[in-house]
Amino acid sequence: MDTNANSAPPQKPWALWAALTLVGLGAIALVYVLLIASGKPETQQGLSRFAQGEMARLYVEEAPPPMPTRTLRDAAGNETTLTAYQGQVVVLNLWATWCAPCMEEMPSLAVLQRNFEGRIAVVPISVDSEGERAKAISDLQRLSGGSLPFLQDMTRGVLFDAQAAGMPVTIIYNRQGQEVARLAGGANWGSEDASRVIEAVLAEE
Repeated sequence: MDTNANSAPPQKPWALWAALTLVGLGAIALVYVLLIASGKPETQQGLSRFAQGEMARLYVEEAPPPMPTRTLRDAAGNETTLTAYQGQVVVLNLWATWCAPCMEEMPSLAVLQRNFEGRIAVVPISVDSEGERAKAISDLQRLSGGSLPFLQDMTRGVLFDAQAAGMPVTIIYNRQGQEVARLAGGANWGSEDASRVIEAVLAEE
């Protein structure tokens, strides 16, 4: 009599282990994908998510310096400081008449001020020397159509205070006087890209 006729086929342990391994690898892959997906929003948090188009060079410092407090001179020769803008969103621009990109972007900063009149303060600070003071005042008046105030730091110490690597540099401060973003190099501040950044700061996002 054939005793093997009704017996079950021999089991294959290796097939079971292979199946379990595939399931395990699939689970690991799924967890990895979920982790990557959940991590993406973090890299886009804050104002850095607006770093595109005209604002492509916008970035957020990990440990930004405080707003400069040194004494400045206005067009009339009076001394003042940035505390005059306390409680406002401030767009600080460091420039000079001998900086071509500074001069090129200045009209767009004036447009930004006009677009957000009464809501923000666009504040250019000239680091021109005493000998260039009259030219700086005249150039700012011409380039901004009188929309921007003239402030000057002839010592150029404000560049060190703001940790500016070069010019132009534009630094955005929230209503608490804290730096929230900066952009090194020229940009079109009259663009929709710039407006989105400012609206986000005003909304305290």
